[in-house]
Amino acid sequence: MLRPLHLLILNSARKWIGEAAHTLALAEGLTRRGHRVLLGLRRGYELEGRARESGLPVLPLALSSRFNIFSDASDWRAIRRAIREESIDLVHCHRGKDHWLAALALAAGGMPPVPLVRTRHVVTPAHRHAFNRWLYSHATRGVVAVSDAAMRSLGTLVDPIAPECRRIVYSAVDTSRFAPPCRSDAVRRELGADPDDILIGLIGRIQRVKGQRDFIRAAARVVDRVPRAKFLVAGRGTTGHVERLRRFAQDRGLGPDRFAFRGWIPDLPPVIASLDVGVIASVGSEGSSRVALEYLASGVAVVATRVGGIPELLNDGTDAILVPPRDPEALGEGILRLADDESLRRTLAQEGRNRTLDRFGIERWIDEVSALYRSVL
Repeated sequence: MLRPLHLLILNSARKWIGEAAHTLALAEGLTRRGHRVLLGLRRGYELEGRARESGLPVLPLALSSRFNIFSDASDWRAIRRAIREESIDLVHCHRGKDHWLAALALAAGGMPPVPLVRTRHVVTPAHRHAFNRWLYSHATRGVVAVSDAAMRSLGTLVDPIAPECRRIVYSAVDTSRFAPPCRSDAVRRELGADPDDILIGLIGRIQRVKGQRDFIRAAARVVDRVPRAKFLVAGRGTTGHVERLRRFAQDRGLGPDRFAFRGWIPDLPPVIASLDVGVIASVGSEGSSRVALEYLASGVAVVATRVGGIPELLNDGTDAILVPPRDPEALGEGILRLADDESLRRTLAQEGRNRTLDRFGIERWIDEVSALYRSVL
């Protein structure tokens, strides 16, 4: 059993994205275990607001995206002061800016020997220049990667770190919040789907890397063969981007009677559980995939592209259908397989639900992160 720790968790995210949700859930889970968590977050952004709503103590920082000698110096001093005054046992960072600030704060004189841990969320290869070599070989004691693909993106930078202090820890999903009983006929009607329709949805930020245009192209291939198919795109995005997607769909014969666009959905579980098929059409970037686990936990059959860490979360033919990225024809065929075969949808959905209960629960996740902390300490 890990003794109660005083932890400083840093994340410089501006947007409410997967790793921001990951950080908040981690802090909440560790707090439930009796640890004292201080969150160092970018001042004035959504992650800070959500942390405060959860009752978590927050250290507000500037965490500017670019080097700024004034704000960076202020953050550096604030991090050093928090480590000393809060008797911090371990610092855990999630992005490059906060990683560097914490490393430099701890490297300067007059600081206690507090270890530094970094979570790697992305699969973009890290540069092996001299600064990064110093960061990982001298300043960082432990590394958590959200997938094997994310760990591989660090290459040999992690070689100086003890093997027991670098671990792949897959993300988690709240299987009580995302669950099949959340399915709602009223939600389906609001989304334009009748009880007998096949509702196929892509949930995620509306931006090019998420592949919404490929999803629309795939949908255009499906509608002629599955008259009952209805489609949904939902997520945050600029008004202009959403309007361009809407026109793109209409140009392919997908009007509002067949294809619904929604923005940010505050109550997501009933929407996801009300889908018949959940789609991930990403063309890159996915170190992990929060929505993949939410689909599985909700008992929804999944079609997803083979990018980043997604093939580590989903098993092709067992709990999902995996297709190549940037291939609307393959994506459409995968959707058709599920739309045409209710038995296959049910089989994949049940297996996916069972797997999340067994492998992707919150408590398992906190156990594995805690084990990494034990190794580092």
